[in-house]
Amino acid sequence: MRTLLKRRRIRTQEELASALQERGYGITQSSLSRDLMYLGARKVDGAYRLVGDGEEVDDVGQSYPTLAELQPFVRGAKAAGPHLLVVSTRPGLAQTVALTLDSMSMPEVIGTIAGDDTVFVATPSRRAQRSLERRFAHLMGTVMEQAAS
Repeated sequence: MRTLLKRRRIRTQEELASALQERGYGITQSSLSRDLMYLGARKVDGAYRLVGDGEEVDDVGQSYPTLAELQPFVRGAKAAGPHLLVVSTRPGLAQTVALTLDSMSMPEVIGTIAGDDTVFVATPSRRAQRSLERRFAHLMGTVMEQAAS
């Protein structure tokens, strides 16, 4: 994977997975996401690049996906009590979603706890929880609209 990222301009994870399959490496999307994160690969100018050549990268300047870019990862979100939102993700992607939410400095998010396919999002109030729930509903509505077209 490292060699591909150094030699080719890879724009999407699908493109990278296809290139790896051509070389005989079968890989799932969730494994690919984790591997990219582990290698320190970041999307820069529309293509994946190795930042620091796989060394640990400080959070300063680190680029996380936006809420809109989480569409393929998120399956849904439901309120649980007045200060908790439970976000369901595709298997293996909860950490990515949690890191993204934590990095966005959203007033609705106090903190997150991630498992394999579930993220618990703590909110400061019922109002903040509803606001965040609406954001996810909008995100999922967009996904549904794209799937229908």
